[in-house]
Amino acid sequence: MNILVIGQGGREHALAWKLAQSNKTDTVFVLPGNGGTENEPKCVNVALDINDFEAIKNLIIEKNIKLVVIGPEDPLVSGLVDYLDGLETLVFGPCAKGAQLEGSKIYSKEFMFENGIPTGAANSFTNSEKAKVFLEGCTYPIVLKADGLAAGKGVLVAEDLNSAKNWVDAVMQDSLFGSAGKNILIEECLFGTELSFMGILTPKEFIPFETSVDYKPLLDGNNGPNTGGMGCISPSPFMNDELKNTVMQKVVKPTIDGLNKLGIHYYGFMYFGLMVKDNNPKVLEFNCRLGDPETQCLMMQMESDLVDCLTDALKNNKVTINWKKGASMGVVIASDGYPGRYTINKQISFGDTKNLKVFHAGTKSTNGVLQTSGGRVFSVNYHGETLDLCSKYIYKNIEEVQFDGNIYRKDIGKIYES
Repeated sequence: MNILVIGQGGREHALAWKLAQSNKTDTVFVLPGNGGTENEPKCVNVALDINDFEAIKNLIIEKNIKLVVIGPEDPLVSGLVDYLDGLETLVFGPCAKGAQLEGSKIYSKEFMFENGIPTGAANSFTNSEKAKVFLEGCTYPIVLKADGLAAGKGVLVAEDLNSAKNWVDAVMQDSLFGSAGKNILIEECLFGTELSFMGILTPKEFIPFETSVDYKPLLDGNNGPNTGGMGCISPSPFMNDELKNTVMQKVVKPTIDGLNKLGIHYYGFMYFGLMVKDNNPKVLEFNCRLGDPETQCLMMQMESDLVDCLTDALKNNKVTINWKKGASMGVVIASDGYPGRYTINKQISFGDTKNLKVFHAGTKSTNGVLQTSGGRVFSVNYHGETLDLCSKYIYKNIEEVQFDGNIYRKDIGKIYES
């Protein structure tokens, strides 16, 4: 069959790479893709805008595409799945109503409250002056979130009243995040170990993926500003069977029941962002897609045919996923200046990357020359018998990937207790 993957990051490169390995796959079209996907076997980039729904629909018809996999959150929240309804094509991703669990922080929090899902206390505001008055009575640190999608930048952990008020002014009055910050959420700051719990969600069940750990801070030692993720390991040393069962009963089951109660037939990936203390999980956020760079590690770990997993889920068949023994690890190579301002269009060179799998995130090919096009440029991945072997192998060979001003953490794989 022909398959369409929508997106251009490292997550989409990993999904396209894994889908292309299936003997059921003829061609994986990647829209718009990146400099890595265009060179993957059985993969073809398509230079279209992910927000041009009509062009996407025409492409599906023209290329006889039988499975669509939507990577990023924006087209999901904007209703691409709904727009494609009626085609004789399987579309993996939630409808717009389901994607609101990620698209609106306020909606998401209200959904948790209504369905008894453990989470932090929170209040929402549509007026900046009322928000600032509320902040005067808060205990710090406190978490502030823009209601809408803000490219992963719409959250502040404020350590004091002054920084919290400044953020409210910047977001609600000065439109730092545009319409995404018209309304805000102020919520309790939770402490513990942050965990990612991802998998496939249907109206009947949740099929969890292997566990993983995302290294968010920019610098070694888990220091510096938060990023979209500077590395990943799988499986997670923090997840045990007791905790997994607790998450399934207290978080996953009421999420499925709550969606069904609303008449939302959810078929897609689900990412539960959790904070765990004393084996008690609380939900930080829902993401209606897979994480990045976790996806890269998970696709290295997955033994099953991803095409079968997704089509079985969409057809309400039983989904079974097998995972390789051992561990996988990924180290993100970013552009100097990330997550702030950085320069693009830097030429990239490769040496002998041997058995590493290099997933592209922020790259493009210009007249046959590979260049940087984003802040996070690559995820350099390896699967091995142990996490220690993965770490040694990656760091021994990571300098084979070069561009001017590249940066990466030197401690991915080290376990940091919260």
